Amino acid sequence: MTVEVDDAGWGDLVGGCVIVARRVETGEQYVGEIPVEFFQGELFRKKEYLDEAAKIVEEAMRSLGVSHEEEVRICTGYVLSKARKRLSEKGYNVKPAKITGETQRLAEQMFLRSLRRLGLILDEENPKRRFQSLLEWVSEDPARERYVKTGWRSWRNKWRAVAGFEHV
Repeated sequence: MTVEVDDAGWGDLVGGCVIVARRVETGEQYVGEIPVEFFQGELFRKKEYLDEAAKIVEEAMRSLGVSHEEEVRICTGYVLSKARKRLSEKGYNVKPAKITGETQRLAEQMFLRSLRRLGLILDEENPKRRFQSLLEWVSEDPARERYVKTGWRSWRNKWRAVAGFEHV
């Protein structure tokens, strides 16, 4: 059996970061989310999102009943770096991998679902093409800044002003 772990939303302006674990052969899945607060203020500065990602992945392993013999393919992205390390230390058969196919699609769908809970409906699954839509949505209402990953330097140095919030 093989379990794949992928994330979605890490590089997006709005929302948290969704993490999906999926057993390839059966389609069993676990979905967790790092709340946007982990990408803001002190939690962001302390990189607490890495610990939160590791906790989510560890819970996914328990929930899915993943054995140490199963191959666990974990996305090579930075947000999952501590998760890869912790699972390896616990004796799991971890293989860093580029996740594609069904697990990647599921992660993106779950991230878009998390944005819908904020009131943001996007048809665009391609993360490389949705930044402008997210920025426009935030720009419509200064109160929406609470949904932004404000810890990113680019938000403070550029995009906040582009959104029209420099005097808010």
